[in-house]
Amino acid sequence: GRPNGYTDAAVIYDENANCTDLGAGCGVTIEMWPSRADAQQRSDYIQGILKETPAFGTEYHSVNDNVLLRITGELKPSVAEGYQAAFGS
Repeated sequence: GRPNGYTDAAVIYDENANCTDLGAGCGVTIEMWPSRADAQQRSDYIQGILKETPAFGTEYHSVNDNVLLRITGELKPSVAEGYQAAFGS
């Protein structure tokens, strides 16, 4: 991560996502933050940008403790729900 950013991150490639460069659009991104408040602030920030600029797409978000789960909106809601269920347990 970067200073004042997430401390670690991972990308899960989902074959149902259409991407050319490994990143958030490839399926699922998991970001670890110093605190739950930081993870929630990041989620709110991203969702605000996506709401203001719909051309950037959509994402499903879940925060669990200090971890932010980001799922590309290209995936079906049922697929996103599966990731969210696994993340919450």
